[in-house]
Amino acid sequence: MRVCGIVAEYDPFHNGHLYHLQQCKQAAHADYVICVISCAFTQRGMPGLFSTQDRARMALEAGADLVLGMPQSFGCSQANRFALGGVGILDALQVVTHLGFGVEQVALPFLQTVAAKLDDPDEPYRLRQREALRAGKSFARAQGEALAQSDELLDPAILSAPNFVLGLCYLRALKRLNSSIQAVPIIRRGSYHDTSLAPLPSASAVRAALLRGDWQGAARVLPDVVYPLAAGAALAQGLHLPGALDKALLVKLLSGGDFGQIAEISEGLDQRILSAARVVNNREALIRLVKSKRYPYARISRALTNMLLDVHVQPDERPRYARLLGFRNTALPLLKAIKPSGFPLIDRPAKADFPGIAQDMCAEMLWRLGAEQAASLAWHQDMIIV
Repeated sequence: MRVCGIVAEYDPFHNGHLYHLQQCKQAAHADYVICVISCAFTQRGMPGLFSTQDRARMALEAGADLVLGMPQSFGCSQANRFALGGVGILDALQVVTHLGFGVEQVALPFLQTVAAKLDDPDEPYRLRQREALRAGKSFARAQGEALAQSDELLDPAILSAPNFVLGLCYLRALKRLNSSIQAVPIIRRGSYHDTSLAPLPSASAVRAALLRGDWQGAARVLPDVVYPLAAGAALAQGLHLPGALDKALLVKLLSGGDFGQIAEISEGLDQRILSAARVVNNREALIRLVKSKRYPYARISRALTNMLLDVHVQPDERPRYARLLGFRNTALPLLKAIKPSGFPLIDRPAKADFPGIAQDMCAEMLWRLGAEQAASLAWHQDMIIV
C-alpha cells in the first residue's frame, strides 16, 4: 500500500489544490491520499471562511480518501509547529509512505541542503540571523537573508517564500520524528500572493472573490464537484465572514488578564496588543496598528486568536490524536490498515477525553457563533462518508 499525505487548509478547495493533489498522487504512485487540515481557525490565524466539515467534504469530493483534523494548538501556529502537527499525525498512522507539498521552483536536493543548514547552523549564520532580527525583520526574512549570505548562490527571495519556508519545516519535522516518509515536493503553479483569479489561483484570491459576490469568477476556479458545495454553504448562511468575532476579541482583550504565556506572544507583544486594543474597534485595525517588520501580519493574527481561545505555549511534541472528519467508502482498507497503529482518530468529540479536545471544540463553537449559528452545532456534526 502506497499512501501520500498532504497537510493543507482548503479554504476553499480550488483548482490549484486539485492540481496539487493529483500531482502528489501521481508522483507517489499512491493508492490513497490522506489530507490533514487545520480546523476552525487556520494557520494564518483567521477563522476559516468555510466550516471544518465543508472543507473536509470538498477535499473528499475532489479525490482525497481520508481527511483528518489537526488539533487547534497545532493548526493555528507558526510554520514549524504547524508542520510538526501535520507530519506528526501522518507519521503516527504508520501507513503513510510519502508526503506531498507545494514549493517554489526548486528541487528536493536543494531543499534538503538548506534544511540541513538549519538543523545544524554555524555561528556565522546565527550571528547574521540575530542581526537581522534586531533590525526588525520577520523571522522568515531574517532566516532567508542569513542563509543567502552563507552561500552566494542562494536567492533570499526564494529562501523566504512562504511555500519554501513551509517545505523546509516539513523536511525538518520528518527528520526530527525519524520518519521513513519520503518527501514529494510539487512545483507550485501560480503565486501565493496573487490577488487575481488565475486558472490556478491563491486561496486568498478565491475568498476575496466570494466575499465580493463574484460567483461567476469563482465558478471558473473551483472544481466542478466543489462549486455546488461552496454555493450551498453560502446560500445556507454557512460562511464565517471576516469581522464576525471582532467584538468578542476586543471584549476578551479589554477584560484584562495575563496573556504573557499565550502562544505566539513574546517580548512584551501582549502589552503592545492590549494598548492598541483600547484605540481601535475592529480586528483588522488592531493588526495593522501592531504590525511591524519584526511582527508580520500573520504572527499578530495568530497571537490574537490564541488570546481569544486561551491557547498557551505548548511543548513541541507531536499531536496525541486527530479528528476523523470523513472518508470515502473505497478507503475502508486504508482505515483497517491504520487501526493497528493505535493512534486515536476522534469521530465523536463529545465522548472523547483527550487533552486538547475541549479547546478544539471551543474553537468550533466560536466559529459557529461567528457564522450566526447555534454553538451546539459544533458538537453534532456527523462524520462525512462519500
